[in-house]
Amino acid sequence: MTIWIVSDGKRGHLNQTQGLARELMAEARRRQPDGNHEYFVVSIEGKSRPARLFYLGKELDLPTPDLILGAGHGTHIPLLHMARHYKALGIVCMKPSLPATMFDLCLIPRHDLIGKQKNGGNILPTVGALHGIKPSPGTPKKHTLILIGGPSKEFGWDEETLIDQLADITRNNDIPLILTTSRRTPKNFVPDLRQACPGIRIVPVEETDAAWVPEHLATARDIWVTQDSVSMVYEALGTGAPVGILDMPPRSKTPSRVARGLQMLIDEQRVTPYRSWASNHRLAADQPPLLEAARIAAIVLDRYPALLQQN
Repeated sequence: MTIWIVSDGKRGHLNQTQGLARELMAEARRRQPDGNHEYFVVSIEGKSRPARLFYLGKELDLPTPDLILGAGHGTHIPLLHMARHYKALGIVCMKPSLPATMFDLCLIPRHDLIGKQKNGGNILPTVGALHGIKPSPGTPKKHTLILIGGPSKEFGWDEETLIDQLADITRNNDIPLILTTSRRTPKNFVPDLRQACPGIRIVPVEETDAAWVPEHLATARDIWVTQDSVSMVYEALGTGAPVGILDMPPRSKTPSRVARGLQMLIDEQRVTPYRSWASNHRLAADQPPLLEAARIAAIVLDRYPALLQQN
């Protein structure tokens, strides 16, 4: 089985598709140990819009794909074009901007689905965004990890309230705290936090690489994530460590799709909102790690057994 990933160059989108591709490879090798199973990243980053639309990656001299994955609206038309040209399955890892019926399969977070979209056909609901994070049971857990986002479509920014939450966590924590930011984090936040909470080790996003968050997730005893950083919440849940949610001000009184997804996790006691933690200074007990990519990979190969018959 040969998989192509159509990449727009955005780290979050690539994390989703690579996480699924790796689990598809692992599941395929379990089912067909002697098969030739591999995946390749085909980048459309930096190409003009016309070039992206009709790009086929022919100059890359790669094996013909059996399955093509994509995440990010800019990948949808190139994915469809490649899938049609190579007679491959086309799977999109998000709610598409095009009609879902155009794709062989749409892996859509459950909080993005409404009404009849939730049922059957070529729509497969997922618990949040897919990722490649797994638990590391043999790795010593030596710190609390804090992941900070920033203003978004669904949430605003209240630095004073956020720092108050972090100060409270610092006062009630018995191991080192490590915090990193995102590209959405306002620039003045880091110097303000350093002054208010000198006990937190701060590593700005500009000083990290793609491996930094996964490495520090693996060594975290517990994890805090701001409410807006939905993909980071699901990655944190992949570790099996307790996860807390830092409050951010919503932009609307009507719950957004992100807020709906988080509420589902709260109701399932998978995560603990700060306001609940503040009453007893305890995060919810460890949950089984959320390994959606592995679950989805098994379903895909059950649904499309011909993928393993093409080797």
